[in-house]
Amino acid sequence: MVRAIDHLVLCVQDLDAACDRYRKLGFRVTPKAVHPFGTGNALVQLDGMYLELLAVLDPEMIGPDELDQPFSFAVYNRNFLRLREGMSMLALQSQDAHADRAAFLQAGAAVPDVFDFARKGETPDGKQVDLAFSLSFASHPLLRHGVCFSCQHHHPTENFYFPEYQDHPNSAFGIDQVFLTHWAAEAVEEFFSSMALNHIVDVSHQDELLARYPVGDSILPDDGFAGFRLLVKDMEAIRPAAFSLGAVECGDMLVLPPTHMFGVTMVIAQQEAA
Repeated sequence: MVRAIDHLVLCVQDLDAACDRYRKLGFRVTPKAVHPFGTGNALVQLDGMYLELLAVLDPEMIGPDELDQPFSFAVYNRNFLRLREGMSMLALQSQDAHADRAAFLQAGAAVPDVFDFARKGETPDGKQVDLAFSLSFASHPLLRHGVCFSCQHHHPTENFYFPEYQDHPNSAFGIDQVFLTHWAAEAVEEFFSSMALNHIVDVSHQDELLARYPVGDSILPDDGFAGFRLLVKDMEAIRPAAFSLGAVECGDMLVLPPTHMFGVTMVIAQQEAA
């Protein structure tokens, strides 16, 4: 099965500041939403995928760590933010989260029960719509801070994606690659290959990624997701804003260092001609 990106979870301490930064880079950002388990988010919707800017809004709703309890999205991301900001999770498109769970188990992943939740969404004209999701998580002992999961949407696409939020002044339209740096890169790469994700996740050692995309004295994680490659239709539409936020040129690409993008390395590339 060829899997596709549904969204990336980008953990931030200050959701308002992150929304402002992404708007300055030329993105349209959705209104903030509140989850029923203590976190909240705002989205950057792209073509069939999105960036999720996620923060802890109500720590009291999350509660303490319980080692004997099932995997918790809120606990995991709360604990991630205790270590650093950055990309905490990779979500994959799903038609059947329960079937994904079985496939993840067969690939040798650590897999808890499927997690279901629902919330209200807001359309660009302020109307409330129903949203519901089923999540199937897959982790590896070496990836305590780099969990993947499949995300099944239970309501029509029209309840979630809106053209008004997908029309970005910077011409962004998609993500084609996720970067992960790890001290045991070879073992992690083998895991992603068994999960049929090696076409999406580029695994390397820290020094290898920094050699490819030099961003000064930036420190990359040694056990998790380091960033992603953003595709744009017109590099000139994003170039001025990217430079104003500290981007550096790397061949025909621009690279925003993690120190300027809440712990995430953002590589910006031009869409290839069809």
